[in-house]
Amino acid sequence: MLEHAVYPIGSGCQSDQGCAQQLLSRLQRAINQRNWPLFRSCFTEQVVLVNLLGQRLAGHAELVRYQQQLIDMHQDRVWIYQLLHLQQLDLDTFLINAEQQWQHRGLQHKVGLCSTPLYVVTRQGRQWRICAGNTL
Repeated sequence: MLEHAVYPIGSGCQSDQGCAQQLLSRLQRAINQRNWPLFRSCFTEQVVLVNLLGQRLAGHAELVRYQQQLIDMHQDRVWIYQLLHLQQLDLDTFLINAEQQWQHRGLQHKVGLCSTPLYVVTRQGRQWRICAGNTL
């Protein structure tokens, strides 16, 4: 059985699920506000993601450039993330499976695009960051 992390009293993350939710909320806020420094903070420096077309995106610069192009094509949409599954791999490494939905800005209905990215995340201090996975 894996050991569970011990968090200091008053730390920002009281549970692994809470940390996963915080990461997804930070990612959602960064994308929807087009806040690229916040977006970069969701990922490790050596991040590697594979998009829907099988393209390999490595590092912050490639990932931000790809995300900006995607957002530019869909200015009227926001992304909504929901945690589906969390699996601890070792003390500081987790798998997060999330549902990623696109919605029209200001409206509460889906626009037809929904995916379920799988992220490998690592604990770095008090924050979790995505180091690998797939993306839209």
